Order: sequence, then C-alpha cells, then structure tokens
Amino acid sequence: MSNMKVTKDMSDNIKAAAILANFYLNKRDRLLEAHPTDHDKVVFKGSNLIPLKIGDNWFFCDTDVNISTATDLDTGTVEAGKDYYVYACDNNGSLEFKISLNSTYPDGFNANNSRKIGGFHTLCADVGSITDHPLSGYVAADILPASVWDLKHRPRCSPEGMVYSEKAGIWVDIYLQSGTGSNTASVYGGTITDSRNWMDFVDDLAAVGKQLLSDAEFQIIAQGSNEETNISDSADPVTTGGHSDTAGRRMISNIGCEDCCAAMWQWLRDQSYRLDGQSHTHTQTITHKETATGSAIYKDQAESTPNAVLGSGADETITGNATDPTPSWSWYNLPGGKGSLY
Repeated sequence: MSNMKVTKDMSDNIKAAAILANFYLNKRDRLLEAHPTDHDKVVFKGSNLIPLKIGDNWFFCDTDVNISTATDLDTGTVEAGKDYYVYACDNNGSLEFKISLNSTYPDGFNANNSRKIGGFHTLCADVGSITDHPLSGYVAADILPASVWDLKHRPRCSPEGMVYSEKAGIWVDIYLQSGTGSNTASVYGGTITDSRNWMDFVDDLAAVGKQLLSDAEFQIIAQGSNEETNISDSADPVTTGGHSDTAGRRMISNIGCEDCCAAMWQWLRDQSYRLDGQSHTHTQTITHKETATGSAIYKDQAESTPNAVLGSGADETITGNATDPTPSWSWYNLPGGKGSLY
C-alpha cells in the first residue's frame, strides 16, 4: 500500500494543497466500494485521491486497498445479518484500516487515532442458486454490495440495515420494520411491526428520518424477488429476513431487500381514490356536470385512501376482468412497511 502521513514541512504542504484541491473538485468520488468478486471485502478507493484526517493528522493513500472481514476484523469472526463499520486508523503514523461491530471505534484504537469512514451489512442467510440473480451463490455473512456506504455515499438518516438502489436513486430498508417511534429499525431477526394503521407507520419512519416507499419505488427495489409464490407454509413470518418461499427459493431482491413479495401486505405512501377492501373492476361512469363543484369523476368518488402492496405473491395473482385481489384486512389493521430515504 502506498500511503503518506502529511506533515508540516514545505514539500508536504504543497502536496496537501494539491490533494485537497482535487478532493473538492470530485465530490462524487467514493471512499469505499464493494469488491467486484470477493464477497468478504470492500475496497478503499485510494485511486480517487481522497485525503483522510484522523485526529490531528492528515493521511493520503494513492492506491486502492482491499479491506477484508477475514483479516481486518478487530475481534472475533464475521456474523450474518449484522452492521459493520470501517475505520481508518493512525497506527503510530501508519494508515491502517479496520472493520468492527463497534459504532464508536475499533478494538485497540480510540476516538483520537481512528475515524469511521463507512460500513456495510452482511447477508442474513444463504441465497442459494437463483438463475440470473446478482446475489446467486452468496452465503450468510457475505457483504451485501448495495449496503456499502461511506462519508460521501450514504443516506441522510442512519445507514444501518439499508441498501442503495441505483435504479430508484434511493436508500431503502433491507428488512420489514421492527420497533416503533424512535426505536423503529431495519434489523435481521427483529419482530415485525404490524397491525398498525398508515398514520402510525408514517410517524414511526419519520421519527428515524425515513418515509414509506412509493408504488414505483417498491416495484424497482423488489425486482428479482420471488414471483407467484407464498412464503414457506404460507405462514406469518413473525420476524424479519432469511425466509424462503413455497418453492424453496430465497425471498430476496436483486439489491438485497428481504420479504418484498408474498410475506405480508405493506403500506405505501401513495394515496388512491378507491381501495374498497374487496374485489372490484376498474369501471367509472363519467358524466358532464356544468357546476362550480367540478367534474363528476372527482365529486362522486370515495375519499382518499392510502395504498398498499403485497408484491408478486400467489394471493395477488390477477385473473379475469382486471380485478384487484381481495385483501384480508381493513386499512386500520394492515401489517408491514419498509422505509426509504433519498
């Protein structure tokens, strides 16, 4: 690894000025990315020439550095379904990288000689073999590529338990919501928060800086999930993540979102003029109305109602005259929700 501690002599000041000028001209360059082939590594992008300040000292690394859960973990062995943090450390004047479960600083270092520069989430359960799925072959405790975040590429909220969708341009929760209020979280094995109304889910997610997904966003982040199947045994999942469907396929999307389809109904943030809670055809008679109250189509419809989605599960299969599936809930006790943030 080629790295340099920037000191106060004249030559290093000149180098530091050039480095910092480059840094401010390239604000989108990332510090960390997932390794393209090794699922236990992230890459520090030294080639992006981004300086690092650790404590009172500046460091500069001009080559990419692989950081591995196998060799750079501060203690123990890597666990499945966990959030890990990546630290740049000042090891007696030498730049060193560490991975840790600790959210403050890694074992063997302190707040003065280490700096958190990013993190990632590990896969909660083996994906198995899924044709044309980007996560096919990934095993428990592998790094989810879309979960890698750093100081320049991250959501405004806490990044734990989230992945980034390049297609939707948003960060989204990996897991269904657990907890409520300020304890709302996206964690593996958490008890799923359900049987709450739409307003409560909106408040829960707002308490941690998130919001419900739109219909279009849900479709994008759920791509690659199981289709036309139910969760195994068609049972209430109870806890988050790691589930398979009735065909034995893991219920995971292309970017790593769990339980998008056929696990339970999930609230969306969209509003609809019609959600009757029973099968219906999309038929509307429109008549001309010459009054100041507006057109008949708006005047005669029911009041606005929040939308929800089940995903492409067996119970959602649409047949016949383009009818909506019959949900088994009223809108006051609908289960489930995922958070997102731009």
